[in-house]
Amino acid sequence: MNNNIKLLMLVFIALFSSCSGGDDENSNANTNEGFLKIGNQSVELSQGYLENYGVRGNAYNIDFSLKSKSISGTENGAVVYFELFSSLQNNLAKGDYTFGGYSEATVYTFTKWGQSLLGEKINAEKGGMSVTNGVSIRPVSGTFKVIENGQTYKVSFTGKGTASYYTDGKITSSQNDVSFSMQYQGDVKRSEAKNFTAKKAISAERSEKDHGVIFN
Repeated sequence: MNNNIKLLMLVFIALFSSCSGGDDENSNANTNEGFLKIGNQSVELSQGYLENYGVRGNAYNIDFSLKSKSISGTENGAVVYFELFSSLQNNLAKGDYTFGGYSEATVYTFTKWGQSLLGEKINAEKGGMSVTNGVSIRPVSGTFKVIENGQTYKVSFTGKGTASYYTDGKITSSQNDVSFSMQYQGDVKRSEAKNFTAKKAISAERSEKDHGVIFN
């Protein structure tokens, strides 16, 4: 009798552990959360990406991107892309980042190459992000905050940008000084990148990378 009771107890413990483990996995899968808000529209963000372009000047050129669960469907999706300069080699250093230039490569700045999109059927191919029906905005001022930069990242942005509004893939209007904001807390997928365009031999153009976002 005692052996039967012990056996039942072991089965119960095994089943409880299995359920608990499954709950933990589901919990971890749903820990990423955030949003992109442009004007009065807001879409949830579900995954972060960190792309390291290495040293530029006295800083490290690191791109930070976010996306919603779906970006190619007919429902509203969202993509966020910021190019930043950090004091850390493999991470965005904690602190406040303000608007700056790519050529200057000043620590704690973000550049004009940032772009955020909200709307239907977002194309996120490298070097050519676009939205079929919605809005694309490039930052011109504001503050990008890095609050946590370990296994979990916590970031936010509040500022203004130049917005372009699209209908059926064509720009219908543009507007300056449009307010937009972003928040995200969760994990980030990391990648290394070394994709730069060549400097022209008879040109004063500076060598610049092929700016864009990569979703691995």
